[in-house]
Amino acid sequence: MNNLSTYQLNNFMKKILLTTLCLMATLSATALSQLYINDFAISPGETKVVEIMLDNDTAFTALQADIYLPDGLTIEQENGDYLFSLTSRQGSDHTIASATLSSGAIRIYITSQDLNTFSGNSGALITFNITADNSFTGSKIIEIKNIMATDQDRVLHHFTNTACTVTKYEPVVVSSLLTTSCDIPQGVKVKFNVGVSPDNAENKSLVWTSSDENIATVTIDGTIETLAMGTVTITATTTDGTNLAINYIVNVTQAQQSGPQGNSLDVNGDGDVTAADITMIYNHLLGN
Repeated sequence: MNNLSTYQLNNFMKKILLTTLCLMATLSATALSQLYINDFAISPGETKVVEIMLDNDTAFTALQADIYLPDGLTIEQENGDYLFSLTSRQGSDHTIASATLSSGAIRIYITSQDLNTFSGNSGALITFNITADNSFTGSKIIEIKNIMATDQDRVLHHFTNTACTVTKYEPVVVSSLLTTSCDIPQGVKVKFNVGVSPDNAENKSLVWTSSDENIATVTIDGTIETLAMGTVTITATTTDGTNLAINYIVNVTQAQQSGPQGNSLDVNGDGDVTAADITMIYNHLLGN
């Protein structure tokens, strides 16, 4: 260092600073970029479309990654080649290829001769079909490792390894949190509650219908409103393809009266608060 002139030393320090700034920029871009698969559920014997997502704050032209599959899951092939497809995020000349490594991983390559970049900054980049064998059970892990991408300046960016959890799909089961037959006075709103399991069911939504909307209507969240005296069936049906249903038989009775003394607990209007009133109130509250 003693043999360096001040001019040479300044230039040397500038080069170090410039190199450091470039490395920091590259590390920042890599830290904010991620290649991943969202967790999903699959039934034994089912083939499902899976998306590989890319979130990137830098425009990349090429990408490489290794996919490690657990036992019980296979990727669709044709003539010995894995079938990976690029989404609309690809550039005009992007191509994708794959190879099996000695480690058992499946390496995918995406390249562009003209250094075209992937469009957008998030969303699916690659799709493929994955199949679970007939004995698939429990939870499995798909890992993505050795993820690298290059930008238009041919700078190489290293990504953090990622993993997703694949669980055995369990069809939903519905159970009533309310008695399936009840009396409700005319002019009352009551929300019916239905338990949907298991917790990891992909689609837990229900469709609510009324057999006679002149007697009672029902909203999308299971709140019914009784309009006229009579009997009506309120039905909650699953929408995941199982079409499981639970029916509530609702007898709409005469509208509540508050009793001669104006006591709101005297729901049957006989002038006294008795066990009969409490029973009616309890039946009404079961839906809340």
